[in-house]
Amino acid sequence: MKVLVDPSATRVARARPPVRAFLGFALLAVAALLLQRASGGLLAPSEVELHYLGAAPGEGLPRAALWEELHAGAFLHGFVLFMLGALLPLCRLRPAARSALFPASVVAALADLAAPFLVVGFGGGGALRVATTVLVGVVLPATIVTVFATLGPGAAATEERADG
Repeated sequence: MKVLVDPSATRVARARPPVRAFLGFALLAVAALLLQRASGGLLAPSEVELHYLGAAPGEGLPRAALWEELHAGAFLHGFVLFMLGALLPLCRLRPAARSALFPASVVAALADLAAPFLVVGFGGGGALRVATTVLVGVVLPATIVTVFATLGPGAAATEERADG
């Protein structure tokens, strides 16, 4: 992705279609995560607690399953955040918007990754897991759509022209 090193208007124009295809894929991946949770009943605090803790002591989700969930989530969130962080400087956004979008996405992703361990650690807190699912389901798609819509000459190319 030479466009990340040299964000000239020509390179950005050539990179826009494949980058937008990736962003569409990332949006589908986040939607799939949300649909998976919704279809498993994990949008109700009581169902979340039943899923992670079980109906009786010792019936909860095995620790290995928690680590698998963390692994899958870290891959999805990490890959999407890596690309969004690299692409945001190429977007036609005010610096304040860029400075707010990426940290909000990181906080949402980290909260989502930590939530299962907090539910198990506190022996409850299903509402926390539902809240992090909603948070990541709003913030990540909003950032993806913003990058999709504003990918353009961006601040890097604009600042070069202003300095030159």
